[in-house]
Amino acid sequence: MEDRGKSLSHRLDRVYGATDVGDLEAAYDTWAESYDSDVNQLGHLIRTVSTGYIGRYIPPDSKVLDAGAGTGLIGSYLKPMGYHDLTAIDLSSEMLKHAEARNCYHATYRMVLGEALDFGTDSFDHCYAVGVFTEGHAPASAFEELIRVIRPGGYFVFSIRDDVYREGGYRLRMDRLEQQGSWKVIDQSPVFQPYPEAHPDVRSRVFVYQVI
Repeated sequence: MEDRGKSLSHRLDRVYGATDVGDLEAAYDTWAESYDSDVNQLGHLIRTVSTGYIGRYIPPDSKVLDAGAGTGLIGSYLKPMGYHDLTAIDLSSEMLKHAEARNCYHATYRMVLGEALDFGTDSFDHCYAVGVFTEGHAPASAFEELIRVIRPGGYFVFSIRDDVYREGGYRLRMDRLEQQGSWKVIDQSPVFQPYPEAHPDVRSRVFVYQVI
């Protein structure tokens, strides 16, 4: 288990330390083949906690966007719960190949969070994003585009690394969007350890916002 922890720690260090979108994409393309086994063997609590909040707020008969789907692990949890209209986006084509193989997504697209999304306004009933608002990943500016593609009244469930939330400008952006009337906070989890073995120093939380 110690060796696995070191391996995952190395993988996490690489994705957290990505210097640009191309570097991040290459890191995930390389990781795609072993990603599921790595996180399943070591525990990836962020998926469990996030799925609980998704199930609490997002009805199964909704049109839902999985933003930053990776290999589609969250989709594979939701499919047997009755979610049948899931769309996945991710910056890594290799990760999306694994997501497509799960047969739990209506469609998958390569798109980059923080850039313009190739969807019309109000395209989805709800959205979730797990593990993408963290160091070296989706910027706080990605919130506006995700809000745009969610219909008014829809829920947006997302995890966020706690130090990035507090110190990386995310909290200020989230509060500003609420003050502007773009969304309102509905619920949030306590702070928890998403990688208790590989990165015990990292903390995350899950937020639920409703688009206005």
